[in-house]
Amino acid sequence: MESSRSVSGQQSQAWAATGMASLAAIFIIFSTLSMGVSERARELAMMRAIALNRAQIAGIIAIESIVLALIGWVGGLIAGWLLVIVGSRVLPGLFSSGAVLGWVCVALTGITVLLGALGAAVLPAWRAMRIEPLDAMSTRVATPRFRWWAVLGGMGLFLAAVTPLSVFIVPMSDQWRKWCYSLITYPILLLGMILLAPAVVVICERIFSPLLTGMLRLDGRMMKTQLSSNLWRSVSATLALSVGLGLYASTQTWGYSMLRPFTPGDWLPDALVAFHPVGLDERDEALITQLDEVKSDEVMPLAIEQAKFDWGQDDPPSRLKFGDNGVICGLDPDIAFGETNPMLPVTFISGSSESVRKALASRNACVVSEDFSMATGRGVGDTITLIPPNADSERVNYQIAGIVSLPGWQWVTKFSGVRRHFVRTGTLIFANRERVQTNFHLHRSEFFWLNFQPGTDLAAAEAKFQTIAERHAGESFTADGMGEVTAYRPFARMTATETVRKAINMRADDMIWGMSYLPLVTLMIMSLAVANTVIASVRSRTWEFGVMRAVGVTRGQLVRLVVMETLLIGIAACVLSLAFGLIAGWCGVGMAQFGGWFAGPPSFMIPWTQLAIGFAMTIGLCLLSGLWPAIQTGRAEPLQLLQSGRATQ
Repeated sequence: MESSRSVSGQQSQAWAATGMASLAAIFIIFSTLSMGVSERARELAMMRAIALNRAQIAGIIAIESIVLALIGWVGGLIAGWLLVIVGSRVLPGLFSSGAVLGWVCVALTGITVLLGALGAAVLPAWRAMRIEPLDAMSTRVATPRFRWWAVLGGMGLFLAAVTPLSVFIVPMSDQWRKWCYSLITYPILLLGMILLAPAVVVICERIFSPLLTGMLRLDGRMMKTQLSSNLWRSVSATLALSVGLGLYASTQTWGYSMLRPFTPGDWLPDALVAFHPVGLDERDEALITQLDEVKSDEVMPLAIEQAKFDWGQDDPPSRLKFGDNGVICGLDPDIAFGETNPMLPVTFISGSSESVRKALASRNACVVSEDFSMATGRGVGDTITLIPPNADSERVNYQIAGIVSLPGWQWVTKFSGVRRHFVRTGTLIFANRERVQTNFHLHRSEFFWLNFQPGTDLAAAEAKFQTIAERHAGESFTADGMGEVTAYRPFARMTATETVRKAINMRADDMIWGMSYLPLVTLMIMSLAVANTVIASVRSRTWEFGVMRAVGVTRGQLVRLVVMETLLIGIAACVLSLAFGLIAGWCGVGMAQFGGWFAGPPSFMIPWTQLAIGFAMTIGLCLLSGLWPAIQTGRAEPLQLLQSGRATQ
């Protein structure tokens, strides 16, 4: 099973890499063709005037796109095959069955390249077809002013809003919601971001241009409409960067938002100590309170059992994927939920601490976690039925008296040895300790929740717990299904809440950043599109730069002018990626509750520190991409710029 899961994960990563590489190729080809149409507008107009019709002009653009794609496809296959060969030699265990370049891979990449190239050529071909023969008479084809970018932006906002509406508002079954999200609304979100890109570029230009011109000590009129005057070129570069950066932002947002419900919260005491396998009797329980490291008035013995649910005639809840059992924790309700200084300062979603204490003291009542209530649809007043592991014929009914928020209960039960009979469990349930001991035939207290004195050495405390456990070495006890067993080596297991919290955060950081490597690599590759854009922008404005140098603009100002353009493209990509990342991450967290493995309330967290790393990397890549064109422009003499600019007219 683990091997199958690993293979499935590797296949998913391979498909994700294929999709991102395809998007990267499409945007780079689109950027190249768009710039080619703008630079060759006069040439295309002359071809229209001489003999060619609109369809032939579109055919030229399509052929260029396919040729570019085929060159990249052949080069990519060769490069990929060489990497696989090198990888199999350096890491033999990586390809245990041998490294093979199959025909499926060749065919799949070929079809992807062909369809992607044709798709990338549609808009440039349409622009080329609109060029009239009379445009050849002018020295420069006027770039149309995109007054309709606001309309596209409105359409993009509407489409982007469809995804959260379908996840959080529109009522539908879980299966339909997952199908709709995967096949309809998520692609609609991507389309909405594409339509929103022109508006983002224009707005970022208007907002950030004055700030950057002030910082770089430039005349604001130099950059007033630099991006919007070549909007298609700027949009293509922005979208190219946003492929990797947007996925990075959504991965980070989704990952750290999903981490919050699984991180042990402040409601947990400092440690859970388990004395295996015989537990402690009432006389030995007092020894724990006498330790110097432990707060004597904050020790709570527990009666814990893991029991299966009996759903009766009803089917198990579909959202409770691991819901055939729950961990019931018997405790003292006055100590746990007292009005003053409670051991478990939980947040009550339904019920109150006073009503819960009364219910737990008077009858078979319980407190359940919020995610369990959401998954099963059961609330205060409803009944849940448990099957004691030691008596399959018996049934124990508990009435829900309260619903509380218990972030991180999953890991507490996993690390502490609370889960006895099953690998996974559906929930953590609180009930009266005496009733749990009676209902589930428990005798000694095996688990204790406690708080430490400030500055306690955890290792020293655990050693003292071990000393208490060893007092019962050699004693006999009755084990389920094993009869009389002698405990020759009893032991104490201490699970410190802070240790669990640190371990979870470290593991989560590794996993989230592992998922972020591919988007960051894509971002670095996509910086080539920015370099393409800057080079084309510099080449198309060579005459303009020559005139500016002739009238007194210094080399440094010209360099800063080109650098500022790359900065604006990077900022636009950051804004667009942030919008996509927040919406996609938020919706991803919302969809988790319909997947059958997490049914808790969706939480949302914006990891600004992690996002800042991606944004800084984007700005840095943009600066590097524009550095060489900027230096070349600054080194050129005014006459050289004028002559080169005249040659391109």
